[in-house]
Amino acid sequence: DWETFTYQGIIFAPDNKDVCLFPEKINGRYCCMHRPSGVYFGGNDMWLAYSDDLLHWGSHQPLAQRRSGMWDSSRIGCGPEPIKTDEGWLELYHGSDGECYYLGAILLDLHDPSQVIARSEEPLLAPEEDYEKNGFFDNVVFPHGLVKRDDDRYFLYYGSADKYTCGCEISISGILNTLR
Repeated sequence: DWETFTYQGIIFAPDNKDVCLFPEKINGRYCCMHRPSGVYFGGNDMWLAYSDDLLHWGSHQPLAQRRSGMWDSSRIGCGPEPIKTDEGWLELYHGSDGECYYLGAILLDLHDPSQVIARSEEPLLAPEEDYEKNGFFDNVVFPHGLVKRDDDRYFLYYGSADKYTCGCEISISGILNTLR
């Protein structure tokens, strides 16, 4: 009801970032992406986890790793909830090369999201404007939230330079075309 909340405690280990829940159950279980970022477990890569009750998470498995020499070579993490398309789950994620944070996309199988179908070779959004280049942390664009406009268009909220909240309109078909 957006008014009543029950505190459940910590459901992921400390040093875990960028948790995002799939908008529907997959094969009868809840599924999320997350980044266990401690050096002892996970590094700076994206992982999947599953739950029967949203409190107890297990079946952790690597999903996507950093790619040497690319825009997402230093760290990656999920953004807003995945979008269900006819071609698969489309996730907008952030990646860093150690100098800048960028926005890219990854396409996952609808029935087995551990199967990566495609992934952005080039960033979809890079810091270009002054408000994206200069702030608390410079050179950052970071996807946060989505609002559906119609079957193809969404309004994307993204952080820039860890100081501002920005927005832009995106086309799902346009993003999927970049992944072909």
